[in-house]
Amino acid sequence: MSSSSFSALGLLPGLVRCLDEAHLTEPSPVQRLCIHAILGGASCLCLAPTGSGKTLAYGLPVLQRLRGIEDAEGMVSAIARPRAIILTATRELVLQTERVLKSMGHGVKQRVRSVSGGQTASDTRKQLSTPCEVLVANPQRLRTLIAAGTVDPSDVRIVIVDEADTLLDFGQREDTVSCIDATPAARQLVLVSATLPEPIRHWALNRPERPSLLEAKDTHKAPSTIQIKNVRLRWTEKADVASDILVAIKDPTSRGIGFTNRRETADEVAAALTERGHSVIVVHGAWLPRERAAALKRFRSGEGRLLLTTELGGRGLHIPGLTFVLNYDLPERPSEYLHRIGRIGRLGPDGKTTTGTVYNFITPNDEMKLKEIERLAQGGRLDTGEALHAQRARPSKAEARQRGEQRAAVKRTDRRARRTPK
Repeated sequence: MSSSSFSALGLLPGLVRCLDEAHLTEPSPVQRLCIHAILGGASCLCLAPTGSGKTLAYGLPVLQRLRGIEDAEGMVSAIARPRAIILTATRELVLQTERVLKSMGHGVKQRVRSVSGGQTASDTRKQLSTPCEVLVANPQRLRTLIAAGTVDPSDVRIVIVDEADTLLDFGQREDTVSCIDATPAARQLVLVSATLPEPIRHWALNRPERPSLLEAKDTHKAPSTIQIKNVRLRWTEKADVASDILVAIKDPTSRGIGFTNRRETADEVAAALTERGHSVIVVHGAWLPRERAAALKRFRSGEGRLLLTTELGGRGLHIPGLTFVLNYDLPERPSEYLHRIGRIGRLGPDGKTTTGTVYNFITPNDEMKLKEIERLAQGGRLDTGEALHAQRARPSKAEARQRGEQRAAVKRTDRRARRTPK
């Protein structure tokens, strides 16, 4: 099917032309689902699998709506006074989103800029030195710029919250909501995510905007094109088994991404695998932004066979051509699992999902965690029971009293055992 099917969704010829140039020939289910709703000005909560084309699902209609506003009201002429704000989770995602939207924005003459955490003051001034229609940002960074009067959100017509499950979790929720509430009440709000724990879903659907829920097929499932292998082992065997897996993958062009839960572990594993003769590139949050960007650029250019990272790389990071995921550690939060494995099994330009293999390292301590992950990946709701606010995770008074009584009973038993003659 040709990209005329994008035309059938009501997109402008300039956007369709950009899609043609990018060899994007078939709208994905989430794109078919969301483009019409967003073009119509509806506030919505869009749920779709990782790698299913969510950035274009919201980016294309946002660019088209802004083109219509420009035709009616004229170009944006004020500096740092955008008409659309896109919030996303990490600096890497900010840059990736900016790159995707710029590739489409030139088709409708809409300008895209970005600000993010770790960006120097000079880079921020440069990004905001000329007018733009779209500003992509991390919530914490944008909140600071709004509070300082550097960014004026008074003319924002659309707010997109990408990776909504992360940005609305208690760690970033205050910054995200502050950015949303700084914009006019009449603006359109679009929340986008691959997973959404129930407390956050409840909060989102009860916003004053009353967003409608748009849920793509197979949102809570691992792609059927992915083969998953659970490798049971002891902790001390992990480095050797990881090396064995890399050796067993005979195709020298096969490249993948590995995940650990701690930065220190990533460094240790990289050193161990390098010592065994493997080419590994490490990226994690302890590195400066420019160092992370340089490492990712090297890996994208073909250097290194394995990109080793933490949760930093599990969110929306798209590197074409990856064929395997190595979960050196299972994620601490089960909801992160689908984000990790979504680095493979992604929607291709032809509308087909790519193949790949996931290797999960399972120590005896991981069995319960694995059961929860498998339940979610096989189609169960991604309601992890995680609280929206940290304090909501505290036990009730009755639960605390019961736990205290249980601990006291254990102590009494221990004391009696110590007094009993042997």
